[in-house]
Amino acid sequence: SLPFVQKKSGVKLAPRLAQYVQDIMPLMKTSGILTSNGGWSVKEFVETKTDFPDFVGTPVVVGEGLATSSTQTGPARKGEKAAKIHGMPASANSVAAIVCAMDAGIGNLEFCNLMEGAHLKPEYLAKSAFHQIPLFEDSDGYCVAESTAILRHIVTNYMPSLYPASSKEKAMVDWAMDLMSGSIYDVLAVKVFYPVFDFAAPPEDQKAENAACLDLLAKYEQAFLAGGKKFVAGNNISIAEYK
Repeated sequence: SLPFVQKKSGVKLAPRLAQYVQDIMPLMKTSGILTSNGGWSVKEFVETKTDFPDFVGTPVVVGEGLATSSTQTGPARKGEKAAKIHGMPASANSVAAIVCAMDAGIGNLEFCNLMEGAHLKPEYLAKSAFHQIPLFEDSDGYCVAESTAILRHIVTNYMPSLYPASSKEKAMVDWAMDLMSGSIYDVLAVKVFYPVFDFAAPPEDQKAENAACLDLLAKYEQAFLAGGKKFVAGNNISIAEYK
């Protein structure tokens, strides 16, 4: 929503998204750090990039014309047995949620064939505008996407033993999952496995990507499995292992 960013990028927020940002700021007590922080706030920092050329053309309005729908609220469905995990078994992100749902006894795979564009059909987009897998859908039609969010939803409501009660252990589990979703996945999956699965073209330097992958996995071991730990949360398996 910064005018400078719009001027340089050609990207403008739709009125609803702009209002969303404006509504958030006063509710965050220290949000001023985003606009003023000794020259290092987001606003101050980006405004030093005066050498970046201005965008030429008609700005793109982000979020304009998107349909809105209400979101279900309230507790998770009790006694769930028929939840669907829309995804593909060959997808690491999907299979994590699928196996967790099956182990919890609440549901199973609902095959979504990306190769045939099933994720782009109107009925799927009505469930998630982001058209990605996996997508969790319970018997009441409640939907939530993103593998880690699905895992947390399942274990919080149906297998709490997989999410440590200890705040520090839970934070370690969250850290491990977020690393796997971000830095590690970007290398391990995208640069190593995707080319083998024919999901993406091989990187220019496969040996370098392989070395980067090994380095990340070694750091993961050091951070989460050192000191004789069997699993991320100690001697007990958690959702980190599913991820």
